[in-house]
Amino acid sequence: MAKINGIEDIDQFLNPLSNVICDSYLLKNIDPLVTRIILAIHNHETITISGDPDFDGATSLVELYKYLKNFTDDVHYVCNERSEGHSINNLIDQIPKRTKLFIAVDSSSNDTESMKALVDKGIDCLIIDHHTITNDNPYAIIVNPQQEGCKYPNKNACGGLLVFKVCEVIDDYMNTHYAHQLSDLPGFSLMADMMSMMELENRYFAKLSLKGLRHAGLKALFSAMNFDLSNLSATDFLYGVSPAVTAATRADNIQLAIDFLMCDEESPEIKTIVKELIKLNENRKVVQAEALVRLKPLVNVNDKVVIVIDHTLGKGMNGLVAQELCRTYSRPAIVLGNGDSEDTYAGSFRGLEDFSMLDMLGDCNNVIHTGGHDGAGGLQLLKKDIEVLRQELNEKLQDFVADNSLYYDLEFDINQINENLINYLSEFYRITGNKFKQGRFLIKGLFVSDKKLMGQSNNTVKIDCDKLQLMKFKTDVNYYKSVPVFSEIEAIGTLNINVWKVYRPKFKVTKTLQLFIEDYRENK
Repeated sequence: MAKINGIEDIDQFLNPLSNVICDSYLLKNIDPLVTRIILAIHNHETITISGDPDFDGATSLVELYKYLKNFTDDVHYVCNERSEGHSINNLIDQIPKRTKLFIAVDSSSNDTESMKALVDKGIDCLIIDHHTITNDNPYAIIVNPQQEGCKYPNKNACGGLLVFKVCEVIDDYMNTHYAHQLSDLPGFSLMADMMSMMELENRYFAKLSLKGLRHAGLKALFSAMNFDLSNLSATDFLYGVSPAVTAATRADNIQLAIDFLMCDEESPEIKTIVKELIKLNENRKVVQAEALVRLKPLVNVNDKVVIVIDHTLGKGMNGLVAQELCRTYSRPAIVLGNGDSEDTYAGSFRGLEDFSMLDMLGDCNNVIHTGGHDGAGGLQLLKKDIEVLRQELNEKLQDFVADNSLYYDLEFDINQINENLINYLSEFYRITGNKFKQGRFLIKGLFVSDKKLMGQSNNTVKIDCDKLQLMKFKTDVNYYKSVPVFSEIEAIGTLNINVWKVYRPKFKVTKTLQLFIEDYRENK
């Protein structure tokens, strides 16, 4: 498996030590940025922080806020709701008038106009970000590994990791030791923002988060979603906790996400917040499933890029639906809704690993604005140019052929599947994400004895195959009907052990071997 994934030093890859951590002082502008923060602390200046309205942005904001509170009580934060976009311009009126230092985290590298407006008000501006830089911004001191001349080797860092790095450097300058209190958060930011998990520094912090979790709120949420705190994986976070926290941001309730992330110690409100996050996430699942059913008939399969318009979803859901359409049709997808003015569309795109969708959209003459990452971001264009964009993308990708093939890492017979094998594979794939996906396996010799349609939206199918239970998520009734009972099949998916604990009337642990399937085919 190591050879398949291009891993040369398997022990270092699976168990990275602190020697893989990059030197924070290689970050361009780290010294003047830290010096300005320390000056604000010494001069008792009012500091205001803002963050992007997603998991990484909220975590970055909370990290810096919590850290600075060790030195000063005069620190505040403001944050856009997701539907309001990413520009600081929307927040200028909310920034306390006495503010002397404004720090934008996980955003704003390209937000020149807003920074200028703040500087004109006598406010110094700092930016700690990791997004692609498309223009000069002379109105702020910027720490961003993407900027020209930055020697920091990890170009796949995220906002939460970079804020942690800044805090460590402040500790160096101040001879304090507060940053370590936040060390279990950067890894979750890296995973949530889909940064490369082939990067050893990222793997180190991801493992630190999963193995060394101290954050009381996150522990409570993992537990409420029935995850084993002693055996957490990136998959548990990416498909469980992360969507639950971001469900709040997608529902335009960024304050709930921030309140939750502020709960690093036990507090009475954690239980209530966790319940609300789970409730919002369940509602998000329903909205997402209904949107896919509604939008699939609008897809032109002849287009190289799926482009659909839905004014009801809002900015909080566009990206999720675009991701599902991208997976379903094996090509980039764009989901648009109403823009900032009556004559514009705004929305989200999701791309493939083969090429940068961000760069491609940036080269389209009719796109007013685009930003984000190579494979995920936002865009805006005039409504009248929608067909022009469709045509231009078809031309740019005329040689692109959507690959609907299913690939797998290894092949097993059902008789080879047991708890020990799955535990071994789970350890190898404990830290997964962008560039290092969860292992897929072809399982042969499966005999279907029963099937069941499950879920609030009837979009989950359970297939019983002797000692292995197959689970198909985000599907529909037609898929359920197509599953052949009392037939032999082979299936591709990821292996998992579902552990169910019952405490009354007598403690009992039930373990079920599962295959989360991509698809199956009947043996004839």
